[in-house]
Parts: sequence; structure tokens; C-alpha cells
Amino acid sequence: MSFRIEKRILSALLAAAALLSFGLLTASAEAKKPKPVSVFPAPKTPVASDETTFSFRGLKPKNLGKVKVIGSKTGQVGHTRLRHSDGRGVSIVPKKAFQPGEKVRVYTKKRIKLANKGDFWVRIGNFYGNDDTDPGPGDPPANDGLKSRPELKPPTLDVLVNKPEASNGKIFFAPKRDGATIADNAGRIRWFRPSGVASKGSEYYNFQPQTYKGKPVLTYWLGASGVAGFSQVGAYEILNKKYNRIARITPGNGFGANIHEFEITGRDTALVQAYVGVEWDLTPVGGLPNGKILDNVVQEIDIKTGAVLFEWHALGNVSIKASETTPPEDGSRWDYLHINAAKADGKGILISGRRTSTIYRVNRKTSKRMWNLRGDGMKPWSNSFDVADDAMFGYQHDMERLPNGNISMFDNGADRPNNNLPVISEESNVLILKLSGKGDNRKATKVARYTHEPDPIIALSQGSARLMENGNWFAGWGQVSQMTEFAPDGEVVWDATYFDEPVNSYRSFKAPWVGKPKDRPAIASEPDGAGAKVYASWNGATKVRSWKVFTGATEGSLTQVGSSPWKNLETMISIPTVDTKVRVVAYDAKGRKIGQSGLIPLGEQSR
Repeated sequence: MSFRIEKRILSALLAAAALLSFGLLTASAEAKKPKPVSVFPAPKTPVASDETTFSFRGLKPKNLGKVKVIGSKTGQVGHTRLRHSDGRGVSIVPKKAFQPGEKVRVYTKKRIKLANKGDFWVRIGNFYGNDDTDPGPGDPPANDGLKSRPELKPPTLDVLVNKPEASNGKIFFAPKRDGATIADNAGRIRWFRPSGVASKGSEYYNFQPQTYKGKPVLTYWLGASGVAGFSQVGAYEILNKKYNRIARITPGNGFGANIHEFEITGRDTALVQAYVGVEWDLTPVGGLPNGKILDNVVQEIDIKTGAVLFEWHALGNVSIKASETTPPEDGSRWDYLHINAAKADGKGILISGRRTSTIYRVNRKTSKRMWNLRGDGMKPWSNSFDVADDAMFGYQHDMERLPNGNISMFDNGADRPNNNLPVISEESNVLILKLSGKGDNRKATKVARYTHEPDPIIALSQGSARLMENGNWFAGWGQVSQMTEFAPDGEVVWDATYFDEPVNSYRSFKAPWVGKPKDRPAIASEPDGAGAKVYASWNGATKVRSWKVFTGATEGSLTQVGSSPWKNLETMISIPTVDTKVRVVAYDAKGRKIGQSGLIPLGEQSR
């Protein structure tokens, strides 16, 4: 081999080695390049709150570095920092509110998603409020309820169907004029907490069992519901099995708690909603240039600290042209979207827009939409899916992702006639859809649809649909005061109504629940000939199976004079003879004593 050829080979080898070395250095540099950080509200949000915080996610709090916040009207704003309890983020909390309409710029030395390196801005909305007023505490509860608990007057549950195929569990519902209620398959009430009278006082919405920190809990929205469910005068609460409140949560950044959703996620955070009135250019849909519109907000809240971990706004993400409605001619507020559900969905969040008949999947790290599933066929340009004719839906509530990947929902199917909206289906139903395909080839097909037969139900508003462990489906009919359990083949295996007047429960559920109240059983009694009638109750104690009555003048002279199986929230027991005082004792299914009332003079009531 000649010297010239050897030199060429050597040069080529050196060049290859240099390229390899450069590639390794580049790869190493890229590997060390920090991942971008998510921030909420997202960069370029056009309607951020004047009390907004800036929540940075995806980094250790100590690694955020210096942050500068400057409002175009407010100037540079000092701030404090709120660490997120999971150690994966920190919120910048400004020390004063911003001005309506101003642009707020935030400067960091981090890579921020959807931003120009570390710098981004949000616009503060021109808010006008939501027209709600606090109606006050309302009238006190009527004292014409149970003998042993006069302040408790639970609803009556009329069970129409109760077949062996019905699942085990307790029924959870909350008629607005009554209160939060737990019942069993036979319609007997196990626990009841009263609300205010009619709409003048507090009301419960979305009462349900959930899991928090690995333990079963009860959750609900409690407040003054206002007009048409727009109220922000309330809060979300969590109760433990003793019915003690262990947490009270409201949305962050100055927003009020909306009635529609409170979901505890698998990471022990909460998805919540808020409505807020904003001035907005409505001329593209025939409205005023500074018209009144309701922005719909979804947040993920750190339950422990109250920090906002995620925030999504309808305005800026969902076109006002997508709505099935138009702005009111009188210039009053326009609820163009009306979100009524938000559910964690892996790397996304599912959001239900009633006034667009659409389910949106938004990215949990950026708040940007991933797809739209529209069920009414009205505006195809706003749909990411080809929806089969038998899979259409409208004005839906309570959607969620199932373990097998399908989507379930309560399909209302029709809206109020005075809204001049189309009827999507002739009756409300539980609908399950299969989503398939990618990109422009996405399809939505019907898996099952459960309707109430032979008597169809049309629920114009509200409603819920949940899959249970045995494969049955449980439906709360919202505006219609009825609940139904379906077997997988559609057979009605349990059915009940709870009022003969137009009062309803926003959602209804069925699930296992064991309650252990901290208080003791309540008792009342009245003379009845030579004996007495004794009334026993223990609100929320789900393990009570029987009662025994004891009588005597002192603790050391008690004699058993009667007994009875547990019959309902209050059980009346007739006894043939009675001394000066009486007591009731509660027993479980194995005959073990689990609680007792005080020893009370005949004719008195105690709890």
C-alpha cells in the first residue's frame, strides 16, 4: 500500500473520530439540557384572575431560581413562595392584586412550556362578577322530624324494583330541599344531614363517596346554590367515616367554588370548577363588543396546601362560535359553554361542555386541547371524531374514562324547549362509547346505551352514570327525582323515586360505605299504657342490626324490657313495662354491643 493511500485512510479515521466525539458531546449536552417546566395559568392566558398566582410544575421548589413579576399597570410586584406538598412544584404568590385588563409579564431563568425560554405573559380579565348574591343562612331546620332527632327529617325513598341482581352498597343522593342522604337497597335511610329550607339556605351538590389518602371519605359542595347553578357562594368538604370534616377546599387564585365538580384524583389532589363573568368581544356571534360572558375554569388543587397545580380557561381555548346558543339579546350574561364535569385521564383531563355537547381532552402539562368529542353533529369543524349515528349525544353530564379505555356519560339528550336547541335523542340514557383511530381517522362508536324501559325518562338537566364493580350501571336522573341500576344487558334491577314533587339531586351514586359516627345513639320515649314507646336512632352508624331497650331507676338496676331489628334511621320499639328511665343499646350483625344512649327519664329526648 502506498504512503499516499495510507495517509488518506488515516485522515478519514481521524475525521470519523472527530465526528463521533462531537456527536457524543452534543448528545451529552442535550442529555443535560433541563426539561421545560409547566406553568399555570398557561402563558398567553387572556383571562387570568387579578388574584392569580403562578404555579410552576415539574421541578423541585429550591430549583426555581429568581422570578420577577411585572404588571403593565401595577409595576413590579413582590411575592412569596408556596411549596407544593408533592415536592414537584412551587407557586409564586404576588403580594397585591393586579389591575383589570393589564398584561403581567413573568421572567425566570427556566425553560417554560409554551413560552419564549423563561419569559411569558398573561392578561388579567375585565371581570364583572357572576351576578350572585349570598341569600344568607336561611330558615332554621324544622323541628318536626324524628322523635329522637327532631332536627332530622330525611326524604322518603320509594323503591320500585329491587332484584337479587342489584349490587350491594349504599345509595348516595342529596335532594336540594332536604340534604345529603345515604340509604340502602330497601330504601331505608342510614345517614342524613339536612340542608337549609328551599334555596334560601345551604344546599348539597355532588354528594358522593371517594377515596382520599387510601381511605374512604364523603365529599360534597355545600353553599347557597344561587340561580341556575352558577353560584360561587360555597365550598367543597371532605368527611371521614366518623362524619367529621377533615378538609374544606375552594378554588385558588380568587375564584369561587362552583357546584358541578369535586373529584379527588389518584394523587390526592382535587379537580374543581369555577364560573366567572368577563367582558368579551361577542361581535363574531352577533353580540356586543364588550358583552358579558361566563369564563369556565378548571383547576387541580393541592388539598394539603391549597396551591393551584393546574388551571384551564374556556376563553382562549374553546371558540365562542362552537356554542349551540347565542348571546342573550338583552345583553345579560352568556353561558356559552357550561362545563359540568372534569375527570383525570392519565396525561390529560376530560372536561364536559354542556352547551357545546362536547367532551374535551386537555393536556395536563400545558392545558392545551388534545381532542374534542362532539356528539350533536351541529358544527363538524369543532369535532376531532367521526361519530356514528347511533353514538350521538347531547347536553351530557358526568363523563369519565373507563378502565378498558371507553368513555361513559349521562346523555341528557334534550334541552329546555325555550333554548331552541335540537333534540338529540328522545330520552335520557347512560351511554358508553369506544374511541379508536388517530389523527384525522378518529372514530366514536356506540358500545351500549341504557334507557329506562318501559317508561322512558327525559332529564333536561343534571344526572350521573357510574360503572360498579359487578358490571352494573347506576344512573341518577338529575332533574327527575329517580335513580336506576341496570344490569349489563340493560335490565332494570333496582329503581327508586324519592319525591312526588319537583325536587332533585344533582348526581346520585351507589358504592360500599361503612360509617362510624363519633356521637352516641339518640333516644326518645313516651308513655303508652303501662309501657312505653321508645324511639332509637344512630345517624350514620351502618353496622347497627338490632336494638335492645333497658329500663330502671339507676345504672345498676337496669332490666331489658324490649328489642327490635334495626328498621330505618329511627326504629320505634314498644315495651310492655317501664321504670322511671330508659336506654337503648345498639348491636351489630354478630350480636356485639357497639353503642348505647344515655339513661334518660321517660318522656325526654337525648342524643
